[in-house]
Amino acid sequence: MTRIIVVGPLKSSYIIDGVKQYLKWIKKFEKIELIQLPLSGDLNKTPPSIYKDKDFKKFEKYFPDSFNVLLDERGEQMDSIKFSEFYDRTKSRSQGKHINFIVGGPLGHSDKIYNKADYILSLSKLTFTHEFAVLILLEQLFRVNKILHNETYHY
Repeated sequence: MTRIIVVGPLKSSYIIDGVKQYLKWIKKFEKIELIQLPLSGDLNKTPPSIYKDKDFKKFEKYFPDSFNVLLDERGEQMDSIKFSEFYDRTKSRSQGKHINFIVGGPLGHSDKIYNKADYILSLSKLTFTHEFAVLILLEQLFRVNKILHNETYHY
C-alpha cells in the first residue's frame, strides 16, 4: 500500500476537492492512504529544532516495514516516465512493505528524517506548501498508474 503522510491539515477547499478526486482515481489501480498528522504546536513559540523533532516522532511509527520517500526540494528530480519506472521498481522490491511519501510541515524536516529516508525525491526546485505538495504528488501517482497500465492520461 502507498501512504502519503503529511504534517498539517489540508484546509483549502480547492485542494481538498482535488485530493479527493485523485485518491478516487488512484484507488482504481492500487491501495492508497492519506495520513494527516497534527501540527506540532505553535510555530511562534516552539524553537524550530524542537518543532522538527516533534514532527519526526510522529512520522517515526510509520517507518518500520516501509520504503520511505522523503519529499524535499533538494532531492532527486525526474520526469514522469522515470518516476513511473522508479515507482514500479520500488513496489516490486518492497513486496509486503508500505511505500511512504513523507511531506513535511511548515518548517521542513528534521535531520533525523533525512537519515531514516530510503530515498529523497523532489517534485520541483520550487518550494510548495504541504497542501500543494500533496496534490502534485497525487497527480503524479495517478499519471504513474496510467503509464504503468498502458492507459492514456489525458481526460
